Amino acid sequence: MAEPDDDPTEDSGLNERLLDVFVFLPVGVAVSVAEELPRLAARGRQRIGVRVSSARAVGQFALKAGHRELVRQSERWSRRFGAGGPSGGPSRGPTVVSQPGGPRIGTVPTDRRPPPAAGVVNGHVPPVAALSIPGFDTLSASQVVQRLDGLNRTELVSVRTYEASTRGRRTILNRVDQLLDERS
Repeated sequence: MAEPDDDPTEDSGLNERLLDVFVFLPVGVAVSVAEELPRLAARGRQRIGVRVSSARAVGQFALKAGHRELVRQSERWSRRFGAGGPSGGPSRGPTVVSQPGGPRIGTVPTDRRPPPAAGVVNGHVPPVAALSIPGFDTLSASQVVQRLDGLNRTELVSVRTYEASTRGRRTILNRVDQLLDERS
């Protein structure tokens, strides 16, 4: 009986398998990929191309909307805290002021405080309860705008002062300004 190590056909079979695994298989995969790649890409584009295009459009819209919101918020901060920060340059958010008892965030130094809004008496903003529109703080801008036509000039000034010092909704402020111009 022959020993398995002495069988030359078994060694050549093992050599053939090793040659297949380490040489011919990688070459065959590379050739197949090169031939099939354009066809696979076309199938993938056909299956999910519409979704990718939609996602790209949504992403571009989100970026534009985010940019607009960022600009709107920065303008709001700029109006709220004045045009210049402690360095005299443009404001970049809440100002930190050193005062006895530690720094206070969100205050503006007195020399940088913006001038009072129109209708502010002695630096005071009217309380929301003093406005002629009940539930003012709970109403949307469009609901407030609908109620502005029935107000007199003094009431409009109070609404403008309150809105400018709180939420600063441009829709309301613009409409109040229009009505004040019409009534002057």
